Amino acid sequence: MKLKTSPLSPFVVFCLLSAAGLSYAQSAPSTATCPTLPAAAMSELQWVVMQTDNALLCRAISNDSGKEAFAVTLSKKSPFKPDGNLRAEQGQIEGKKLWWYRSEISGRPSALLRETLVKLDSGRVVHVFIRTEDANTLTRYQQVVQALD
Repeated sequence: MKLKTSPLSPFVVFCLLSAAGLSYAQSAPSTATCPTLPAAAMSELQWVVMQTDNALLCRAISNDSGKEAFAVTLSKKSPFKPDGNLRAEQGQIEGKKLWWYRSEISGRPSALLRETLVKLDSGRVVHVFIRTEDANTLTRYQQVVQALD
């Protein structure tokens, strides 16, 4: 049985983290920057950045379509709670093993969604959200995310 969820868009997650204010204070210092895109992705993607004292949201936007390829949020805590029943693919970011988790959007059965959460040595977490319509693009974006520096 598949669970139907309605994942929060990265912008909504960012707003929730921002509104949480005091409980996440100083989790993403003003010097935080988005990770460096791999050289192979630099010609097709660019970062659009939103930052508060609570979180840094990095949205990878396609230069061709203007659509979001994926979003990376760096914060002290994340509202995303991985569900082991929804594990899809394994991966790795900066040497840390991870699982990509399936998700669904009601009314959009063709949408492919993946999320992951990685805890950094600094105590912060990185939440990644990918939404696309085809498996090849999903795999490509997962590879780009896993190659972020």
